[in-house]
Parts: sequence; C-alpha cells; structure tokens
Amino acid sequence: MSKNLNHISRRQFLRAGTCGAMTIGPLVNTIAQLSLINSAAASALGGSLVGSDYKALVCIFLRGGCDMNNVLIPITGNPQADAYANDRGVVGIPNGITTSYNPTGADNTLPITVPGADPFGMHPSLVNLKAMFDNSEAGFITNVGTLAEPTNKNDYSTTSLPKQLFSHSDQVTQWMSSISDKPYISGWGARVAELYHDAWNINSQTSMMITAAGNNQFMSGSSVSPFSVTSSGSISLAGFGTNYASALNTDGSYKTNSTGRRFEALERIMQYSHAHILEEGYGEVVRSARANETIINEAIAATPSDVDFDQIWLDHEADSGVANELKSVARLIAGRECMGNNRQIFFVDLGGFDNHANINGAQPALLDQLDRAIGAFNAGMKALDASTIDTDFSYDKVTTFQASDFNRTWTPNGTDFDSAGTDHAWGSHSFVFGGAVNGGNFYGSYPTLEVGGVNDVPSGSRGRWIPTTSVDQFAAVMANWFGVPIGSSEMETIFPNLNRFEDPFDISGTANLAFLPPYVPPII
Repeated sequence: MSKNLNHISRRQFLRAGTCGAMTIGPLVNTIAQLSLINSAAASALGGSLVGSDYKALVCIFLRGGCDMNNVLIPITGNPQADAYANDRGVVGIPNGITTSYNPTGADNTLPITVPGADPFGMHPSLVNLKAMFDNSEAGFITNVGTLAEPTNKNDYSTTSLPKQLFSHSDQVTQWMSSISDKPYISGWGARVAELYHDAWNINSQTSMMITAAGNNQFMSGSSVSPFSVTSSGSISLAGFGTNYASALNTDGSYKTNSTGRRFEALERIMQYSHAHILEEGYGEVVRSARANETIINEAIAATPSDVDFDQIWLDHEADSGVANELKSVARLIAGRECMGNNRQIFFVDLGGFDNHANINGAQPALLDQLDRAIGAFNAGMKALDASTIDTDFSYDKVTTFQASDFNRTWTPNGTDFDSAGTDHAWGSHSFVFGGAVNGGNFYGSYPTLEVGGVNDVPSGSRGRWIPTTSVDQFAAVMANWFGVPIGSSEMETIFPNLNRFEDPFDISGTANLAFLPPYVPPII
C-alpha cells in the first residue's frame, strides 16, 4: 500500500535521519548506503517500525558459579537465620545471629521486605540492587537451575538428571540452552531469533542478537548468529588502529600513509565479485561485517542529546568491564532505530565467581562491580524513558535477567577467613529487573537451608539444593513477555522440555512465576 510522504511528522523525519547523519566512517559501498536510506525511510513511513512495540531482553551471566547463598540471607526473625549463621561459618555475612564468627551479633546485610515472607537481607555490596528491589523494579527467582525433569530428594537416584551435573562447562551450556538431557545444539536465545527475527524485525539492518562479551552458547544457533561489539562499539578489522584511527582521517577519507593505503586497497578488494562460490561467500561475509559495523557505530552515536550515559555511569562509579558492556547495550538500545529491530537480545558477562578459595576477598569486590553496573544501566533506562527526544521508549520495554553456572555448597571448605571458599553446587537464585518486572518479591520456592534436608542432594553433598524451578520455566516466562505466545508450537520448539514441569503461566498453580506480565498480542 502506498504511503503519503506529506504525513511524515517533523519528529519522525528527524529521527529517521539521525542514523545516517552520524556516520563515523565511510560506508562500504553504494548498496550499503541505499540500505540505510531505505531503512530510515521505512522508519519514517510507518508499518512494522521500531516504536512502541519495541522490547529488549538483556542477559547478564556470572561465570564461575556465583555463591547466591550470600546474596539472599535469612536474618534475625527468620527461622533459617540460625542455620545460615552456623552452617556458613567463616564465609557467612553477619546476619544478626551471635556465633563464634560473629561474637557481637552484628547484622551487615541490607534488609529487604518480602511480602508474606520472613525477614531477609541482601549482600552488603548490592546497594543498587536493594534499592531496585525496594522500588519494585527487581525481583528474585529462588532455587532455579538446570533440570531434565522434576526432581526431589526421594527420586534423585531414579530420575533423569542433567548431564555432567556440577561441571562448569556443561552447566553453563545447559543454562544457555535450557535443555539438560541432550547434547547441545543451540541456545534458547538463538531459537527465539531463528523463529521470530523475520516476523518481528521487518526493517532489520543487523542481527537481533548482540553480544558485548564475545561468543556464547545462549546466542549460538544453526541459522542465526549474534553481532559482537566491544565496550566502545563494534569490533573493527585488526591492524588499522582503534576504529581505523591509523587508516582514516576524521572526515572518513583514507590517510596517505601506508596503513591508509593498505586499508583502501582492502576495501576495494572487498567489492570484487568472485566466480567461485566459496570465494564469493567469503567476500560477502567480510562485506556484511563492514556494513554491520557501520550500522552499529551509528546506533551507538545516536543517543538522544538529553541523555548522558557517560555521566550516569560516572555517577555510579561504574567503570568495570561489565559496566562498560552494559553501557554499550544502553547506547544500542537508544540507537535502536538505526538497526531497525523491534526485538533485540543482548548478552554481557562477568567472570571470577569460581571461589573455591578466598571467597571473603573475591566475592564482595565482584558483587560491587556487578551492582554498580546494573545500577547505572537501570538509571540509564530510566533516563532514556524521560527523554523528550526519544518519546517512543519506555522503561518497561527492557527486561534484564541474571544467570550463573550454578550455586555453591552451603557449607564452606575451610575455617580460615582468608582462604576458605565454597564448591560447586546446583539450585541457585537469579534476579530480574526492569520496568515490566513485578518486583519487590521472591518467585519460585525458597529452599530449606539444611544439609541433608528436603532440598539437599543426598549422600553428603554439603548443601547442594535440588532446583524447584527449572531454567525452562524461568526462561519461558521471559520469552512469553518478549512475544512468544503461551501454548504455541514456537514455545514448544524453543523449550521442548517445558511440558514436563508445572505450567509457569498458571497463576492459580504453585509454580509462582508471575514476575512478568503475560504477552498480549496486538489487536489487528
């Protein structure tokens, strides 16, 4: 159907032109230029646009197995507070209970109020996450983990268990794929993209999946792949300086030095057509990468002038690797019009959580890095929501979730404060935050904190909680919010084991996973 150019508003025209106006390097060729022009025109003319229907899903993966037993802590007044103080021993956070490790009975936790639950505190490094929880912007899914089928202590020896349980590499893969009883094929993020990219992102100029942390199983699929960015932008071709500074002048022209001439020659070679199908295929990969690089850099440069991400990150003292990765994600969300995607999936990570030793020295610093990063990102999304220039964005359009390999053992592996740590375990806690999250609450089922108790793996495990919520259930709620219909064949394809578990969408059931509102298809 033809569209009337006279009906384009001033705001639409300006927003459509922003991407092309902020080019920081030469476009690869005329086709790439026309592609961007067509995308801008499509955004101005309406149709399946990047606008009020936009949503982004952001994964933060904590590599190594974060000890989440020290993130959510039962405190004085909670029947499990004594068990925490005594069993955790030297690795426990003082929680108001007097022990030989806490002779004054101090409580160093950040207290939170959980509706209908006993008193809890959060790790003292998580100041921003606590504030988000108190503001109903963040919630926790408790005792979640990889499961092949529902499992409890009594049927542990007869049920089908996740492959290579307690192994880092295997449990990372199973968290990212959601399928724990079969060899890895793809990540659930990639399966969402494979099924929906063409339908959701009609005006797409690049992948709907973007990783700021390199390759990962969450985004690996058979027919789709993510686009990788660094903390400062797209990954440029090596050997020409950062963002081609050694080869290009500020106006995009080639420098007359040897590096500039070499880069000019390479870009000319990239334009050649090849008779051999493999040679042409290789050339197309390089051409596509350069075209995507330009689009990504333009998107990063297209932040509204009334949003200052640099200042927000500075205010939060968020300058770690994961903080910079999340800043790139924030900028790409702000510049989403340039990429033309109504749906985007992002991935960042933070390593160092395999704390078999010195957990008292390592974990607080790591959680502080994480907390400053998510505090800045959350504030950045609120600032974008308040922008008078980007009026299509709202805070409830971005949901961020955290995952990790597994939890750690309930009891420590030593009694010395400086050397003790915890070991590989299973069921853990994950947080989610964003404007759409029904925050300020726990979802799922909090475990009984007892070695040999009802939630513990049998046979001397030192406290390895058997998950009561599966990754499948947790992820399916997020996929549904993202736009995958409940009960659809697509939901079954993305999560083939979901039907083995209690329905996470049944608000009258006991799964207790209503941490996001269900997807409501638009009325056509």
